[in-house]
Amino acid sequence: MKKLLVLALLLSGGSLPAQQIVVFGEKDFFALDSNAVSPAPTDPDRASFLESCRAALARNAPFEKAMDLVNPPAWGKAVSAGTHGRILFHPSFPRGFACHLTLEDLLPDHGYILTLNGNPARAGNSLLLTPVPNNEQERYYDFLIVKTDSHGRYDAGLGVYLKPGAYDVRCYVKDTADFKIVLYRDFFKFTVG
Repeated sequence: MKKLLVLALLLSGGSLPAQQIVVFGEKDFFALDSNAVSPAPTDPDRASFLESCRAALARNAPFEKAMDLVNPPAWGKAVSAGTHGRILFHPSFPRGFACHLTLEDLLPDHGYILTLNGNPARAGNSLLLTPVPNNEQERYYDFLIVKTDSHGRYDAGLGVYLKPGAYDVRCYVKDTADFKIVLYRDFFKFTVG
């Protein structure tokens, strides 16, 4: 229970400066500004990814690409007309995907699942962890659950540990209450070295 409280506090958007989180799995992450949630990884590849993220943050490396997250078409769920997000990212990063995510006008103090979703005809699908129910050839990765602040915002720098390769995937923000997609970005490309 104590770990869940710390998790909620760390992942809350709040009015604090943006969190810097290195993600190894949905419940396995390391906050660069605190190690209260998980100890530093001992696996050499994970430790190297953590250090790459820390070094990029220290040198304030600018992100080369940007994309918007928008309300989904009819197959999703709209929270409000003003709901949107933005991802600034590196198109290539060693051992993972490095980005800065901002979300706005979502439900306040509410949980959302961040997801990468593939397609069997596109790069990176086979590198994602979980088959889509009733469509096992398509794969996805729910990589982190986040909580918005009291104004429905979330702001964080994220490093997401992934298998090496080229990716051409979608990005989803899903509501934890019903797993409906509330924000998305159709296919975008990046490479994990």
